[in-house]
Amino acid sequence: MAFDDDFFEEIDKLFKEEMRRIRKIITELTKVKPGYLSDLGRRGEPLVFGFTYRWNTGMDKPEVKFFGNVKPMQPYGVKISEETTPVYDIFDKKDHYEIVVELAGARKEDIDIEVREGTLNINAKTPYKRYSVRIRLPSNIDRDKMKAKLNNGILVITVPKLSQSTETKKLEIEEE
Repeated sequence: MAFDDDFFEEIDKLFKEEMRRIRKIITELTKVKPGYLSDLGRRGEPLVFGFTYRWNTGMDKPEVKFFGNVKPMQPYGVKISEETTPVYDIFDKKDHYEIVVELAGARKEDIDIEVREGTLNINAKTPYKRYSVRIRLPSNIDRDKMKAKLNNGILVITVPKLSQSTETKKLEIEEE
């Protein structure tokens, strides 16, 4: 498969746009008032800010997800939250999705998971940290067959896809 120069120019353009947005957020982080940061330091709370960058085949543009307790605000600025957004990823398997969420230090009894209106809500409270994340679910899932497993702070949620029949069905027209 041969790619033309336009393909690579488009990838480069999208990547540079995303990096400009990330640089803007990092610049805003450096504008937090020093007194605010030292107050947090006295309470013993670490400041965590990070992001994951993903661009898979079939995606129109790259996806940037932020994690940590330093939350970017729209259009500019940051807020320090008592809740940490965990690192997570969604893997599209053939017949299901796997959602992997890192909840360091969390035990089964610390975690609350619910699905509401197409959103997966995960909240966990450990003695050291509170986690909270809302993940938009694809529309082609079987909510009733979802399963969750926790192993050493790694939560794996299996989300089965609805089966799609490839059979042709002919509809008869009824007379009124």
